[in-house]
Amino acid sequence: MFRPASRCLASRFLAALLAASACFAGPVAHADPVSYHYASVDGLRLFYREAGDRAKPTLLLLHGFPSSSHEFRDLMPLLAGQFHVIAPDYPGMGYSEAPPAERFVPSFDKVTSVIEHFVASLGEPHLIVYMTDFGGPVGMRLALNHPDWIDGLVFQNAVISEDGVDPARRRRDAAITGEATEAKRALAESHVSLATALLLYRHGAREPDALNPDAWTNDAAALANPDSRRIMTDLQLDIPNNVAAFPAWQAWLREHQPRTLVVWGRNDPIFVPAGAEAIRREVPDAAIHYYDTGHFALEEDHDDIARQIGGFFAPVHVRGRIESVEGATVTVRTREGTRQVLKLDARTRLAAVKPYDRARLEPGSYVGAAAVPSGAGLGALEVMVYREERRGTGEGHYAWDLAPGSSMTGATVTAVTAEPGGRDLDLRYGSETLRVHVPDSAPVVTYAPAGREDLVPGAYLFAVAAPGDHGQWRAGAISVEKDGVKPPL
Repeated sequence: MFRPASRCLASRFLAALLAASACFAGPVAHADPVSYHYASVDGLRLFYREAGDRAKPTLLLLHGFPSSSHEFRDLMPLLAGQFHVIAPDYPGMGYSEAPPAERFVPSFDKVTSVIEHFVASLGEPHLIVYMTDFGGPVGMRLALNHPDWIDGLVFQNAVISEDGVDPARRRRDAAITGEATEAKRALAESHVSLATALLLYRHGAREPDALNPDAWTNDAAALANPDSRRIMTDLQLDIPNNVAAFPAWQAWLREHQPRTLVVWGRNDPIFVPAGAEAIRREVPDAAIHYYDTGHFALEEDHDDIARQIGGFFAPVHVRGRIESVEGATVTVRTREGTRQVLKLDARTRLAAVKPYDRARLEPGSYVGAAAVPSGAGLGALEVMVYREERRGTGEGHYAWDLAPGSSMTGATVTAVTAEPGGRDLDLRYGSETLRVHVPDSAPVVTYAPAGREDLVPGAYLFAVAAPGDHGQWRAGAISVEKDGVKPPL
């Protein structure tokens, strides 16, 4: 059972059509603020960080040991323009509750169950999962339990094979395998320390003395809590079960071939670069990027890792005419003359548009206006008028790929001025204002319902598609021509 302490309403179809817009402003969008929340999950108080619009692809960040979502403090703002980013703290780590032993018996299975219930509460879970260290066992269990949730994987110093584990660490793992004795528990607990944290942060870093000490200072607070230390020790003792699960994880990757990005600190003292190559053995199309840093690669290389994630997973716009429809496969001849194959599934949202009486444009209307520079201002190529429940969709002013130099503005109309050959709209988004001239020739449309029966050869469409399994592109949202009205976006 999940009860959020703070949550926002999920946007639906029209929000999805604008969800990819920030991707075209550059590989990394402007920083958006990160918000902080608590949720009740399985009777536990779970802390999580959140950034970005829930209408965009969700990037679930799973932290390592002995860290927390604080590990992602620099990454999240960089990706919030392109993704809905969410990063929970595991029970007993970071700011999440560290329950006593009678309330919580730690294992990676149990932690995964808590994260599953948390993720399920967000709606229909469809995730790109970023895994580092402990995040690997949690993320791979999540993938095996819910393959339909997975839209992509990012491995950052997270292993699926003993090839990726340093020999000294392998010997330690072997020594704690089997029934937990006092000696084995003492060995495991000896690694649950600030000294281990400092080793993982500093070893192999290019400039260890320049690292932000907030990272291990934050971890030290949890390490000082006896219940947190017990939980992390129990998870250390459970690591041999992860090793035993490696073959199942490898088989899952071979079967599903998820879109996979690997970003790896090559100087990690426990997870060596062979771990990255082991992932590519199972997923030959995986992209691998090595960094001259240590275990916590984000401490020094969050900027480039954000660029790699944005470039690898960001959705794209597809505009063109349907050539054929075979079951859940739609082949499109794009406006650029290429052929694009789109896969539909239960998540694909369909809509059409219909003409909107431009005389009804008035102060208070919420619109999305695609425009190009014209004279001293902006000239609209099209205007989408949103229903009241869609107010806030794609709010802002950003680059848009409809035409060279075009932009999109999601905003509230504050004034309408009739001009020869059209009208001027004064728009406000946040604290910013601008004016867009809407010529009489520019389409003004609004939402109309559509179904799969409207996907027919010859119909024009606009789709937001994301890379998926087996090199396919999954259509997240499609606006299709209906009753002779073409989607103008």
